[in-house]
Amino acid sequence: MITGNLRYLFFVSNELDQFRNYAEYIESSLRKEVKSYVDRAEGLLPEEAEEFWEWHLDEVSPYSQDFPKIMRNSLFVSIYTFLEDKIVELCVSDKDTLLELSDIKGQGIHQASIYLKKVLRIDFPDNSKEWQYIKKANLIRNCIVHSSGDVSKSRNETKLRNAVQDMPSISIDKMGYINLNDELCIDFIENVDLFLKQLYAAVYKVDV
Repeated sequence: MITGNLRYLFFVSNELDQFRNYAEYIESSLRKEVKSYVDRAEGLLPEEAEEFWEWHLDEVSPYSQDFPKIMRNSLFVSIYTFLEDKIVELCVSDKDTLLELSDIKGQGIHQASIYLKKVLRIDFPDNSKEWQYIKKANLIRNCIVHSSGDVSKSRNETKLRNAVQDMPSISIDKMGYINLNDELCIDFIENVDLFLKQLYAAVYKVDV
């Protein structure tokens, strides 16, 4: 039988490392592309530098704006999906359990957290700062997935704006869209890692 420690190592820690390595690689690659243009402009006279950026701004923009937005949004959603899957995987009924996860109202992490607490009687770490972070991340994820990041189209706009204010790695741009900075995905990974360690420790009764 696989112990809780090994389960965490194989099915959580290793996969989070892949997310972490991917985020660091992509961010580093994008910075290098932008820096290559900055380096070419260095040493130019003011008039020459102005002309240089007029010619090359459209080439730099994808690396400084478009590609980072696409990558960060997609990675953020992927990390969230991974987290949700790992929480749901722990919602396993046994012969003494009368209810299945599908019997609980709600969906996603909220439904799973209720099942773990109320049905399986797990000491769910819902008072941890990581869980509070994850609940805010849920609002961000929903806005990206269901509204393409448009804050005004969110069903919980006030809660969403409050969540953004509480998360220094996230902002709302001038067009009213969610903007994730270069630290957000790594920050999210660290919070997911710490939270799942607490949850696995509670489920398997071991230190992870």
